Amino acid sequence: MDYTKVLPEEDFDTVISALSIHHLDNAQKENLFIKIYNMLPEKGILVNYDQFCADTPAMNDWFNSYWESQLYSGGLTERDIELWKERRKLDKECSVEAEIQMLNRCGFSEVKCIYSYHKFSVIVAVK
Repeated sequence: MDYTKVLPEEDFDTVISALSIHHLDNAQKENLFIKIYNMLPEKGILVNYDQFCADTPAMNDWFNSYWESQLYSGGLTERDIELWKERRKLDKECSVEAEIQMLNRCGFSEVKCIYSYHKFSVIVAVK
């Protein structure tokens, strides 16, 4: 199912996403968050575990360098790393702070980053 076009019509108390939304541009992200907000009941929860860029270019370069060094030291072949670099071209990361602002604009009453490690973070938003 392409969640940018339609969401399931069942009732949900919680929506959880993992390593997916960072492939959308910011306008698509915000539209998706509006759809999720509208489908959730009062006090419903969105949990997004995803990949983010840092707020500043220097910090983002450090995040990316750290991540790439982990790949090289993890035993991947050169071919695997080249394929990873090609897939990275599809990423449209925003910062954690930018996503929190989007979620607030969509109407979520509480939004918090509850975990963060370099490029990866978990954001929880409560309707």
